[in-house]
Amino acid sequence: MLPLLAINAIAMMTGSLGLWLFAASSPQLTAHVAFALGIMPLILAAVIYFVPVLTRGSGAPRWFVILPIAAWAGGLFINAAFALALPAASHVAVHLAALLASVAALTLLVWIARRAGRTLGKPHPGLHWYLAALFFLSAGLLIVPAMSLWPEHRAALRLIHLHANLLGFVGLTAIGTLQVLLPTAVGHADKAAVSRLTQDLKFAVTGAALIATGAAWSAPLAIIGAILFLIPLVRMGSRWAAVFFDQIGRLHGAAASLSLACFGLVGMIFAGFGHASAYLEGRAAVTGFILSVLLPLVTGAATQLLPVWLRPGRQEVWHDRLRETLGRWSGLRALLLVAGGLAVAFGRNEGLWLAAAGILMFAAALLTSARLWRHS
Repeated sequence: MLPLLAINAIAMMTGSLGLWLFAASSPQLTAHVAFALGIMPLILAAVIYFVPVLTRGSGAPRWFVILPIAAWAGGLFINAAFALALPAASHVAVHLAALLASVAALTLLVWIARRAGRTLGKPHPGLHWYLAALFFLSAGLLIVPAMSLWPEHRAALRLIHLHANLLGFVGLTAIGTLQVLLPTAVGHADKAAVSRLTQDLKFAVTGAALIATGAAWSAPLAIIGAILFLIPLVRMGSRWAAVFFDQIGRLHGAAASLSLACFGLVGMIFAGFGHASAYLEGRAAVTGFILSVLLPLVTGAATQLLPVWLRPGRQEVWHDRLRETLGRWSGLRALLLVAGGLAVAFGRNEGLWLAAAGILMFAAALLTSARLWRHS
């Protein structure tokens, strides 16, 4: 399922870009195509995959395969509502979508909390990042019915919903995963990763919460939150630059794409300063986030993990060949995605075409890789 959800996420983000470029669709539709249909199901499935590793225990229950599917179905309902221009504040599809995704998120949250309590010794600190991320997702989804109950506060609640999902759910999951995934991609352990994960969670959680509430009611509060949220990103990125500079600076391989996703997230936080001060328009922020953070992150993760997901078990020459094929020109395409996304976030829509070039490069890598899958 994970390979299908990874490809689905890339397809949905590409479709979101196409809607933005060619169909002049509403921002709500383009955002929810990318997040509700693409990113959320993938992250939930990835959490199910990684938690047993972090807790050094048995795999997840088999029926958990339903949870990402339920989240995807919820995304389908809400996108249908937006595509058909139904009244989003009251239509049953929106509330059904939130309910399905909430059940999936809360089920995983309870499962992880129970696993953490039963782990022999201390669980890996990355587990707490997943717990916090799922808490933000659950809170963001529960805000959806609140928009109908208090329509006079809809604009503020929508901003909380947006930032809780973008930075709370996606951001925390990304940082918690990157701390382990990038060293794996470069083939060298990062001995400081565990201590950073332990020490920096409070900054990320507090920062995401302040950004979400500050975006709705207080720009200075959002700025304080953004500064706090930058702390784990700067600490992680500076460590990578000091230890893995040769690997992350290459044109090929997953590490370049993963490290540039971190750079893109830092850039989006600085764009947020411009939004908070009314210097930049916030409308393009979601598109910028998709292009400069999510696409380099997902394509980089897919480059590293798709071979393992397609053929679990012992790593062989086939895995190395597939990873090499997927990672060819990864640094260049990620640079196009990040540059294009940040350009859009800073008000230059021409950046969409840079990002489109990066997406086409990854599509070409996927097609080349498909030949390898068929002839293996």
